[in-house]
Amino acid sequence: MAFATVYPLVSARAVARPFTYEVPDDVGRGAVVSVPFGRSRVRGVVVSTGEPPPPGVEAAPIAGVLDELPPALVEHALWVADYYGSTPARALELVAPRARRRRGERRETPAGLAGEPAPAKLTSEQSAAVAAIVAAMDGDGGRYLLYGATGSGKTEVYLQACAAALERGLGAIVLVPEIALTPQAVGRFQARFGSRIALLHSGLTEAERRDERERIASGDARVVVGARSAVFAPVRGLGLICVDEEHDASYKQESDPRYDARTVAAKRASLEGAVAVFGSATPRPESWAALERLELGGRLGGRLPPVRVADRRREQG
Repeated sequence: MAFATVYPLVSARAVARPFTYEVPDDVGRGAVVSVPFGRSRVRGVVVSTGEPPPPGVEAAPIAGVLDELPPALVEHALWVADYYGSTPARALELVAPRARRRRGERRETPAGLAGEPAPAKLTSEQSAAVAAIVAAMDGDGGRYLLYGATGSGKTEVYLQACAAALERGLGAIVLVPEIALTPQAVGRFQARFGSRIALLHSGLTEAERRDERERIASGDARVVVGARSAVFAPVRGLGLICVDEEHDASYKQESDPRYDARTVAAKRASLEGAVAVFGSATPRPESWAALERLELGGRLGGRLPPVRVADRRREQG
């Protein structure tokens, strides 16, 4: 047997500290465990192993192992707690949400979408952007601002970069402000990657969300598309994070921990040696000043989409 430092996942700040438990020798950092805590059992996350309890203190044994998290994700959560003034337990809850009963069969990719081919030819600006991202992916990672007008082809750059990550055995996360507002872009990811994609958003039930997280953790789904909380998806071997519409205020979480998913995405990419790409037609000043820019120019084809004027006075209610 060995000893492990565990943060019980309880919200009270009065006990926002680690505790030492006795664990089997094969339990390591990132294990989600059931531990005795007071008169009950709670979930906890192992953050380190090997350090015995203080003299005169007897370490209780854990009750069992419930799940496993990538160690890098544990480090990431502890950084979130420190950076945003929260407790480790509340931040670890973001990466280790409570498991629910499986709901059975998951939704399939809509018929006719799987396997959408890539376009025959990219623009020179798109090709240059993809090449820079892939070179960074093959190196030590990096952070870029993908800047271009609406319709300039940013989504295709994300798709090509995700495909390059998959070719290298790496995973990818694509953040969007709100999936309900970007169905066409999400549909393109579903069409291109089929069953290798997982969706994480507020429209899922907790059971559906658990099913998707299990697919991500097992490696069945290597591309994750979702709103801000998807930045904590348990992707192993992360190579790429794309943040679409990076100027959007919805990337800020209003409850504790009050994180900004854009800052969190940049930190996670740094911790895992991945590439972070922030895309926008109207980027934030801080992104414009701090990030290396990949510019796409104007709308593809040079024309605006067709517009139809609707007389709302004729509508009822």
